[in-house]
Amino acid sequence: MVARAAELEEIDPMTGDIIGGTTMATEASERVEAGGFTWALRRGEVNEAAATPDKLPILCLHGIGSSSYTYRSLVRLLGEAGHEAIAVDWLGHGASSKPTSGFDYSAEAYVAALQQFVAAAGIRQPFALVVQGYVLGQYGLLYALENDESVAKLAILNTPLSQKTPLRPELAAYKNPVPFLRPKAGSKFAGDLFNAAGGPYAMTYRDAQAYDAPYQEEAAASEAIASIMAQLDWPALLRRVDEGYQSWRQPSLVLHGTSDQFIPFKSVFEWLESKRTCMRMGSSVEAKLGHMPQEDYPEAVAKELLRFFEFGADEK
Repeated sequence: MVARAAELEEIDPMTGDIIGGTTMATEASERVEAGGFTWALRRGEVNEAAATPDKLPILCLHGIGSSSYTYRSLVRLLGEAGHEAIAVDWLGHGASSKPTSGFDYSAEAYVAALQQFVAAAGIRQPFALVVQGYVLGQYGLLYALENDESVAKLAILNTPLSQKTPLRPELAAYKNPVPFLRPKAGSKFAGDLFNAAGGPYAMTYRDAQAYDAPYQEEAAASEAIASIMAQLDWPALLRRVDEGYQSWRQPSLVLHGTSDQFIPFKSVFEWLESKRTCMRMGSSVEAKLGHMPQEDYPEAVAKELLRFFEFGADEK
């Protein structure tokens, strides 16, 4: 393992600490109330000199067990390029609400909740959507299918797509057919190890702790993971996404790190074979990327995303 790319720090020159309230802060600082729940989000500061009316707002969605912290550098880079860029903590994650009632953690509940969040957050429509990761990455894709008039462009970063893709081991444990081999009720989800795995680079201790903090601070965070997995029918979810995107028409980019230890690179090409030509594979990333490419080299990912969002699928 080698160290990953250096972060785009926002550091207090006097204390050496990350400045609270910035995109790089451990916890997302902004809050939006939607559907009776609190959503935490972080925004990249928009460079007004680079902003133009035709630049799409960008909404970034993380996968299960992660948080908006994974997009801390990417939203800053997108903001510097003149885009309104937002990364949100899904319900049950990060600093967002972790409901113990009134929310069943199903795919339908998540899609409906995201619709409420988008409306409450005042995200200008249409916008560009970025998804990544297991389970919640697919829920983001389901949201796009049901709201294609709102999603002008779609970028998929290392999200399981092929129906042959297995659950990563930490998640598969929740679906073990032998009950006593599943994670015990009340056990803490290891957010640090979960987010540090899957790529070619070593994660810093500070970053690992940032991902793990919600699970150390709130039992409801670990309970949310268990609730999501209890509701999940993995083969059915993959099939639903696969079938839905056979008729998808919006311009889309699949940007997949080739050093992903969980999702085989060839599975992405297999999935794309049955999809429309509006979906293309990113091919000019100048960095080695793993399961969370936005974590590994946000500068390289931002460059590819901006090329796609601003110039289209074919222009370079």
